[in-house]
Amino acid sequence: MLDPASLESLVAMWLAILVTGLLAVPITGRLFPGETATHYFTGKILGWLICTYMAWLLSAFKLISFERSGVVVGLASLAAISALCSLGSKTMPRRDILRWEMVFFLVYFAGVTLRAENPDIRNLEKFMDFGFVNAALRADYMPPPDPWWAGEPINYYYFGHVAAAWLTKLSGVPSDHGYNLMIGVLFAFTAIMAFCIVRDGLRPAKPAISMALAVSAAALVTLGGNFHSVLYGPLRGLSPTTLGREFRFPDSTRYVGFDPPTTDKVFTEMPAYGFTVGDLHAHLLNLPAGLLILLILFRLVGRRLADRSSAGASPAEILALGFLFAVSAMTNSWDAVSYGMLMGLAGLFIWLQPSQVDAKSLTWLVLRGVAVIAIACLLASPFLAAFKPFASNLRLAKAHTPIWQLAIVYGHVAVPCLVLLTGLFLWARDDAAWKSAAMLAALALLLVALPELVYVEDIYGGEYVRANTMFKFSFAAQPVAMLASVLLIGLLLSRGGLKTGASAAVLAIPLFATLSYFWATHAGIGKALASNALTLDGLGSIDRDRAADRPLLDWLRAQGAGQRILLVEASGDSYTDAGRLSAMSGVPTVMGWQNHEWLWRGDYGATVIRAEDVASFYSSKTPANACRILTKYGITHIAIGTVEREKYAALDGRLFRGLGTVIVNSGPSILVRFDASTCPNGKSTDRMD
Repeated sequence: MLDPASLESLVAMWLAILVTGLLAVPITGRLFPGETATHYFTGKILGWLICTYMAWLLSAFKLISFERSGVVVGLASLAAISALCSLGSKTMPRRDILRWEMVFFLVYFAGVTLRAENPDIRNLEKFMDFGFVNAALRADYMPPPDPWWAGEPINYYYFGHVAAAWLTKLSGVPSDHGYNLMIGVLFAFTAIMAFCIVRDGLRPAKPAISMALAVSAAALVTLGGNFHSVLYGPLRGLSPTTLGREFRFPDSTRYVGFDPPTTDKVFTEMPAYGFTVGDLHAHLLNLPAGLLILLILFRLVGRRLADRSSAGASPAEILALGFLFAVSAMTNSWDAVSYGMLMGLAGLFIWLQPSQVDAKSLTWLVLRGVAVIAIACLLASPFLAAFKPFASNLRLAKAHTPIWQLAIVYGHVAVPCLVLLTGLFLWARDDAAWKSAAMLAALALLLVALPELVYVEDIYGGEYVRANTMFKFSFAAQPVAMLASVLLIGLLLSRGGLKTGASAAVLAIPLFATLSYFWATHAGIGKALASNALTLDGLGSIDRDRAADRPLLDWLRAQGAGQRILLVEASGDSYTDAGRLSAMSGVPTVMGWQNHEWLWRGDYGATVIRAEDVASFYSSKTPANACRILTKYGITHIAIGTVEREKYAALDGRLFRGLGTVIVNSGPSILVRFDASTCPNGKSTDRMD
């Protein structure tokens, strides 16, 4: 069971989602009329995103302070839009609200409980993600200040972190609780979207079949591994592994190029891995928005294929798609590409109907697509104007994944996707539901194929030149392929007959076998539940490993956002404890993780200068050198903690104590408020503004 403080935070964030979701119900009622579950569940996602966007937009134009007014402005904006949409619409029955809210709460509670098994905000990308959330919580205007590059704003796809900060602020929970709760929120949002997509696609099937498979899809997308997790996990004795040890759940994401080792290493992650490791990264943050795009396009294609006289995309759908593509561009631009391909496929599937293959139909489809893109570009323009892209070129792939390894990673979904596409030309030419599912299969296969053809050039080279491209596209491909496969099973079962039923069972076995990944990712959940050791405290690692630094962190986190504080602390390599105080507080430091900043800034030389300045500062032999660096960056506070003492052997604590007032003293760790009058010249010079 969760500890009392964590349980209180869980309820607070649930209530915040309940409020925004109820406010958005009239809006989603326009998008999804007649289907209460979809209508209700999508309101939670869209309401949260609209609130965040309006607060972000006005703060980007410096019309409001995000930190002081973002919550009120977001809620007021959502209420105003909702009031317009509610004119002439029916209210949702209270019984439906209670039923679907209970479902959502149970899924949300499950997601939070799984995260609470390992709540530490440490390792992998967590310092970066937590730093961005904390920076957004402290920000007056957008973009937020970069916590690892003092004096400059974040140059990354940061909107999802702002959305996490907005919901954390509305909930009133500590930021470490908010971070961990967001993993549970995203888990729940992803599950309900998978549920809605499959339930919508299996409307022709019997209710029991559609409901059972919709629930199965929710479990598969959030908890299921890839086929490697089956063949190299429970069936490891039969696998050709070269690792010579037991299966570990990250193995399924670090397989190609690792087992056996080659010079072409790529990452094949999936949502279940993302939820387990708990990185609040761009690809995970945008998962609900991406699946909402998929749902709108999926319903649109199904409607048009089932009834050729039905209207095309409505103004509400075009606006919603434009908004969601803008959110995707600002949260995870790779998804804008992935789901942009889906929009193209949707247009193609609609146009290739026998009565639609003409220039006029094509023109109308293109115009609607252009309208979506135009709205997205307009809504994302404040972000795009301030953002400097750090991916340089599109290159042809010289290395390719062996076919047998692709089969091992995607074996559970490859056959269902190929069956769906084959059926288009043979036995399902006039089946609208089949065609809609085949569209998802086509997208999944495209996403798998693309990294085999091209890759986006970035700072990662050598053995990892394709790694990031493969990672982003495979992460998007896995849930889409899972959904397509579950839809195929439902379509086969709805046809009846022994042969189709047997075919559905054969296809289901490898697919459902991927749920065995849950036992690899959460093997200790039973023990944690029995011991009442679950918590959302994300700062436990600093208490255990760097207890002397905790008072420094507590002081920084307690300072109001309006106070100007710039910190100097140890910088270093990615995935280390360097930059831990700035990440956990949102207070900017001179330099955090050097390689990350190199990626974001695109200027290796600038990162070297800052890293050398930090090293020179902590190795100072005279106050003059220390003051030179402090005044260059406008530093207000100096951290001397466990990391600094480990990293800089020549550190002279007495020298730094003499540069101001010690405001926190915790054994070997101190925090000094810099006083420029202690410098040899008695004043600040060469300050960076």
